[in-house]
Amino acid sequence: MFPGRRAFQFPAAYPLFWTFLAAGFLGERIEVAYVWSATGIVMSRSSLLYGPFSLVWGLGAVLVTWCLWPFRHRGPWVLLMAGGVLGGGFEYVASAVGEAMFHKLFWDYSHMPFHLAGRTNLLFALLWGLGAALWVLRGFPALTRLTGRLPPRASRVLLRGMAMVLAADTLLSSAAMLRMEERQAGRPADGPVAQVMDQWYPDTVLHRRFQNLMEPH
Repeated sequence: MFPGRRAFQFPAAYPLFWTFLAAGFLGERIEVAYVWSATGIVMSRSSLLYGPFSLVWGLGAVLVTWCLWPFRHRGPWVLLMAGGVLGGGFEYVASAVGEAMFHKLFWDYSHMPFHLAGRTNLLFALLWGLGAALWVLRGFPALTRLTGRLPPRASRVLLRGMAMVLAADTLLSSAAMLRMEERQAGRPADGPVAQVMDQWYPDTVLHRRFQNLMEPH
């Protein structure tokens, strides 16, 4: 059964995690297609070292689902406007956090009109709003119906396994990025973890994987 308002206010972890997984994968694929259509270049847009997955899209979808589901009956225009504010604001915060942690920019919209510090812009905020409206009205109900057909035990095992894999991938990706920052600051490898990062994930590997990395202005 599709969750009602009370269920959304106190959601189970599993429906939101399905949202995180679906949006993280589909969002990364959408970005790859967009970059290819605009430049002719096939570029990975993943947030992680392994697998096509965007943490920004996944977390953004969870935020939108959590905040906008109670307003699904207010009409698509309300969802579009609120989704644009939420999505644009989240994109700005995600960019600022990424720069603060790794001293790198993962995207820069300063060449586009109506941008805000290059971290978000009006066009993409409107696209966030459109995506939020479509997701709340169509996508989330469809995903809930689809995943609700899975055997409960198998679904829990699958989601817990995916959670462990993504957690490990996120920690490894973060460690590799932080070690790249240390290398660029001239700090030698101090300890076995840093030595492994230098051997397995040198700058060339990271720049090949994260082709959109940029230095802050």
